[in-house]
Amino acid sequence: MDHHGVPGSLLADLRVMAATGKLRGLRSVRYDLVTDWSESGLTEEEACRKLSVFNRAVILAVLDAHVEVYPWLSGCTFLEFGSGGRGEQVLGSDQDNGLLLHDDIDEDELEDAANDIVISLDGAGIPLCAGGVMISNREWRGRFDAWLKRMIGWLSNPHEKGSWQSGLILDFEPVYGPEEEAYRLRGRLWEYVRSKPVAVKMLVDELTDYRMPLSLFGSFITEKKGAWAGHLNIKNSVLAHLTNAARILALKYGLPFTHTCDRVRGLAEAGHFSGSHGEELLRAWEWLQGRRQAIGIACFEQGIAPHNYIDPAELSAAERGELKQSIQAVEKFVRLVQAGAGL
Repeated sequence: MDHHGVPGSLLADLRVMAATGKLRGLRSVRYDLVTDWSESGLTEEEACRKLSVFNRAVILAVLDAHVEVYPWLSGCTFLEFGSGGRGEQVLGSDQDNGLLLHDDIDEDELEDAANDIVISLDGAGIPLCAGGVMISNREWRGRFDAWLKRMIGWLSNPHEKGSWQSGLILDFEPVYGPEEEAYRLRGRLWEYVRSKPVAVKMLVDELTDYRMPLSLFGSFITEKKGAWAGHLNIKNSVLAHLTNAARILALKYGLPFTHTCDRVRGLAEAGHFSGSHGEELLRAWEWLQGRRQAIGIACFEQGIAPHNYIDPAELSAAERGELKQSIQAVEKFVRLVQAGAGL
């Protein structure tokens, strides 16, 4: 094995592809891997972890290739945020990255390198982030003190961040370059959340906008208009709330995990909710990620951009039952965290 679970043989092959400009072919390789894992009976958790390792290998290969042009990159730390940092990626997951600098670097050269890297990753099948969470955005690069000030600002002031940022910035891993300062930065942020009740409250407050996409009578609440009328966004309306609620409790209790499933297991084992509720949440995560993976496969085959929408009317009765159970398990979890249970 090489770096963060990346097999050395895979990394060696990808380095050759990156050096010779052949990474675009990885789109098909990634699709083949995901479909093979699906057909082989891997759980979605296993498949998402394996895909995240593969994407991490792609990142390492791209950065190794760019070090040839920008030697100072080897002294920087490339950070993965969001699903990449948690190891929960599906086919079509986009980039969420940052750059921790350890030396002063010419700004123009840094700008050129950052743009080259994100474009190369996009070409290799890790799409650009629509929200701009990429090293090509100046907000997502800087030295330790700048990162710490910026992130604590986001965590402490609701007017200085989008609702997606507070959670996303807390789940990151260093994937390239020196690691010590990255883990120290993450430790400082996690300690800030643990020691500041107001920070926990702000994270919990972000859950208050949650509206279960089920009516009192058990019918699905879907988009009313637009291209996705009649559809339900399973990532934004269900899965994100499971991820956020698990993160809040894990940070509060000092659990060392970043993966949502590991957090759920750790919290259940520590008695913060029942084992049966933990199993319900794990089953919900598995089902929802499975649907997202299936959507990603279908979108790739149709040559269209990936999305997270499903039409409940097109589901079988058994699938609609799974979706309802997933939503109900997540809502129960969100309400528990909102009410302060276990906090």
